[in-house]
Amino acid sequence: MVTLGEYLKKNRIHQKLSLKDVYKETGISDSKLSRIENGTNASNPAPDILLTLSKLYHINLIELYCIAGYLDKEALSSYEQVFQNADLLTEDERNLIQAQIDLFTKGRTKHDF
Repeated sequence: MVTLGEYLKKNRIHQKLSLKDVYKETGISDSKLSRIENGTNASNPAPDILLTLSKLYHINLIELYCIAGYLDKEALSSYEQVFQNADLLTEDERNLIQAQIDLFTKGRTKHDF
């Protein structure tokens, strides 16, 4: 399994970004990012740093949080089907679907099942 640092470094290089480029775009110091990529950071980077990097590298935030250990793929499995390709929907389409879900689940609780 790939480590968080390896994954981030691979994606940074894929985007043709140097450590200095990332610093200029995000304010994350090149030394901090280097420690993250090399696994010499004492702990995983904060979720907000991962959010920033996911946007810059154009990578999936949920996958990144799973690699970092902030989310558990097993716990997310029940949402997988619901959210497949949801990023392709417009805001209006998402709102319409949410309204349908609200209609179907009106008056229900999680304990009903």
